[in-house]
Amino acid sequence: MNKLYIGLMSGTSADSIDSALVDFSKNKCELLEKESTPINKELKNKIFETINRKNLNQDEIDILDLEMGKLFGKAVLDLLRKASMEANKIEAIGSHGQTIKHSPNEPKPYSLQIGNPKVITNLTKIKTVGDFRSDDIKAGGEGAPLAPLFHQFILQSNNLKRGVIVNIGGISNLTVVNNESEVFGYDCGPGNCLMDAWSRSHGKGDYDKAGAWASRGEFNLNLLKLMMEDSYFSADNPKSTGTDYFNLSWLNEKISKLNSIPSAEDVQATLSELSAQIIYHELKKLKKLSEQIFLCGGGVHNNFLIEKIQNKIKNETFTTASLGQDPDYLEACCFAWLAKKRLDRFEFDLSKITGSKKPICLGTIFEVPI
Repeated sequence: MNKLYIGLMSGTSADSIDSALVDFSKNKCELLEKESTPINKELKNKIFETINRKNLNQDEIDILDLEMGKLFGKAVLDLLRKASMEANKIEAIGSHGQTIKHSPNEPKPYSLQIGNPKVITNLTKIKTVGDFRSDDIKAGGEGAPLAPLFHQFILQSNNLKRGVIVNIGGISNLTVVNNESEVFGYDCGPGNCLMDAWSRSHGKGDYDKAGAWASRGEFNLNLLKLMMEDSYFSADNPKSTGTDYFNLSWLNEKISKLNSIPSAEDVQATLSELSAQIIYHELKKLKKLSEQIFLCGGGVHNNFLIEKIQNKIKNETFTTASLGQDPDYLEACCFAWLAKKRLDRFEFDLSKITGSKKPICLGTIFEVPI
């Protein structure tokens, strides 16, 4: 009987939990069923308030951790119901959690995700693997991104020995596979997160659908230059970042330095230009503009942004759908795969991805209580 896994992912937009039921038995990633479970507005507001707070309140974190754990558990039950699948047919759940803080370069580095795996296990009666970043940080790594080795697996299962995968989530990151043994990746910078935050703050919804609002504006060169001067963009990889750094406070600080304040839609157009520029510059720096480039993540639906990227790199891009992988659920599938690898006791060499100093197993296993 095939061994099935479930992957759970909640991105920086905190609008929903993506769940994926996956079969890896044929040495490829076969998505059997998928579901998106909405995060209600009240809980979403609490998440953003916590992310934007400089000093965390442990009691509030504990409450949010339990609330999100229950919602992740519900997401699994929703998926099982949709797939007409019994819990005892699932080997394990891999849950990324909802990132609250990602601070790998602090004197005491850490990365905090909420969505208590014990709660998920108790609700679903399925073994759960969570807390994927901590051991990498303890081994001297950044704790993220963790997807590049999964991306390599996807390319190889499509008989591709090389290629580039760019994930345009809240933060954009890329994976470069040069051959069967050489793979690296890192976070490029803001993908959708600043555009989403600016859209929310101006009553335009949780995101700028298809980039329609941005398309009505003109990008502001002075603001773009100020943003591109941020030290993160010139830092060497391995590197990773999050919305606790690239957020409205960061953006408003840049805008405040301008002699003339641009219109809201011009700022949105500039943020779209920033996201496209970041990806283009990284691909150019790595001399990968002529490679096969595959895109995934929510950003693939931003037509205005994708058009900008393609115009800059002057090369046709594809979504991961051309690899047989749903671009909206690739990250959820990744954490199903990471759960499998943890149960297999596989040790990852992430030295060229996160900078960790030794091979490590990723994730903590939470067994079903007897």
